[in-house]
Amino acid sequence: MSVEVKQELIEEEFREICQHKLFVNSPTYVRLLRYLIDKSLAQEQLKEFTIGSELFGINYGDDKSNGTVRSYVYKLRQKLAAYYAEDRADIELYFIIPKGQYNLTFSTILPQPKRQEPVPVVTEERKKEPPYLAMVFVLFLLFGGLSFALLYSPKPAFLWEKFMEAGAQNLVVISDNFVVNQKLEDSLYHAVLYNDINNSTDFLTHLKEHPEVDMKMTDYTVMSKMAPLAIKNISSWMLQYGSDYSLQFESKLNYSDVKDRNLIFVGQFKTMNLSKSLFLNKSKVFSTFKDGFKFQDGATTKIYNTQHRKNGRVEYAMVSYNALSADQDALFFVSNNDIGVTATLRNFTDENWLKAFCQDLPEGSPYFNALFRVSGLQRTDFSCELVELEVIGL
Repeated sequence: MSVEVKQELIEEEFREICQHKLFVNSPTYVRLLRYLIDKSLAQEQLKEFTIGSELFGINYGDDKSNGTVRSYVYKLRQKLAAYYAEDRADIELYFIIPKGQYNLTFSTILPQPKRQEPVPVVTEERKKEPPYLAMVFVLFLLFGGLSFALLYSPKPAFLWEKFMEAGAQNLVVISDNFVVNQKLEDSLYHAVLYNDINNSTDFLTHLKEHPEVDMKMTDYTVMSKMAPLAIKNISSWMLQYGSDYSLQFESKLNYSDVKDRNLIFVGQFKTMNLSKSLFLNKSKVFSTFKDGFKFQDGATTKIYNTQHRKNGRVEYAMVSYNALSADQDALFFVSNNDIGVTATLRNFTDENWLKAFCQDLPEGSPYFNALFRVSGLQRTDFSCELVELEVIGL
């Protein structure tokens, strides 16, 4: 088989796998499989720490026993085995990850598991041990294994628990800006952003109200650098607990996407569509206001707006933890600027910071809205301070 044909088969099989139900909602496993394929084609010998540092951003200097890579390679091997176990006569190439290895190989046949030779039965009579000793031994092993799992399995902070449950369905929504092409004075079409156009419905409404404007929809949206940073942060965080998520953009979001899923929103409130109806919907004191937030409790009113100073900028970011239903939770990391979102998301995916934050919450407070003051320079934060806290559900 020539290299060119092999490459075509590899890409064709990869596309087929990505569209299968086992992988279509598992971007982490798709990304891992793509990584292993590329490394195999480059003939690179992989080690656990190489995959962890390059693909998942794991710092093994802090945790040399991190088992994230082992867990995900094991689960990817299981997913591939389940995929190939289906009656599929159209497969011409198999992706194989041998047990105990991280390097992926390509095969035109599916290797069969080795059959174990039967062990001859020893007929020599031996003294039988009392049956209760065997039962005690089995119970000891079970109790020891359970204790080890409870002691050493990572447990997330309470606000992340539903997102990290086995089989949890999670949706990460990234805010994006809707783009239109508008004919300007030079008689050419240019990409233009409107504050009141965040989806196709807004576009049609705007066009109806301004028929004199010559504009048309585009097939793309734009995002700030916050988006890739947020995705990397969330991916690394969820990997630690063996969880995964699906991804959607705010401009494309609809109610069927949110149904039966936990929600993580990351981005600006000025581009919110459907998420606007879910954000701060149970707050009694907070609301969005201009380029920030308003806090109003009885006769007390405080305005928290972005401030531009000579030595940097101060902005405000809201972290809202709420329930969508009895079985679904939602986390919002919201600011109208990059540094507020990245700073709060970084803190809420840091075990040490999160532990200290949770300890300061009132006892028995399941949900909250927390407003942070973030100071930064050139879209890079250097301080993040809690300024207001609303506890929900007491």
